Order: sequence, then structure tokens, then C-alpha cells
Amino acid sequence: MVKLIRLTLQNNCFQVMTLKEKLNKLSIIELVIIAEPHTDYTDEAKTHALDLLKEKKWENSPHIFDEIKEYWSNYVTEQIKFILLDKKIPKSLFLSEVDIKEIVKIKFEEWKERQELLGIDITKYWAVPF
Repeated sequence: MVKLIRLTLQNNCFQVMTLKEKLNKLSIIELVIIAEPHTDYTDEAKTHALDLLKEKKWENSPHIFDEIKEYWSNYVTEQIKFILLDKKIPKSLFLSEVDIKEIVKIKFEEWKERQELLGIDITKYWAVPF
């Protein structure tokens, strides 16, 4: 198994930083993003991120659900065309399916308005299963 390591120079000797130590320095929202199923992080990184979130009791963090919704809103805005073409609602470990569907609906309407404003034909997306 390949481990991600980072070398830092301290007092003229190198210190090896493990993946878990590196992830431990990240904020709760950054750990949430790493742990989400659609991200390109390794399974090891996702497992460590989930472990650290449990240790940090992420649910008690103020406004964390607002930050997660904001992250998902931005993600769906960037990926809306691919989501529509795949006809699959993305999955989240931290938001309910209802929350994700609501975000996708809102972002689809915004995207549709933007396309109509620009005069782009969107008829191939009309049968979206949301």
C-alpha cells in the first residue's frame, strides 16, 4: 500500500508526516469534502477523514450543515450538465437524499433559466427525473 507522506525540514532533519496527521490539520468542512463519495480522494484518505470527523464530533460544529449545503450547491452548479446527462442524483454522507434533490432542483431551474437567456436549446434535458 502506498502511503502519502510529506517531508518537512525541522532542526536540520526531516520529519515524516503521515496522511492522518496531515488530514488532522484540516478544517471540518475540508474533511467532509474529502469523505464525500464523489470526490477523487483515495479510500484511505476518506477513511481517515471519517475517523477524524468522528473524533472531532463534527455534528456539534456550528453552521456545519449550512457549509455542507453551500459546498453541494457549488458542486451541483459546476456539474449540473453531467448530473442531467447521467440522470443520477449524487449521494452525500452528510446530507439527506431530500436535501440533495432540493439542491439539484434549484440548480436545474437556475441552469435552465441561464440557458434560455443565452438562447441555448435545452430540449434534450426536459425529462429530468427529479
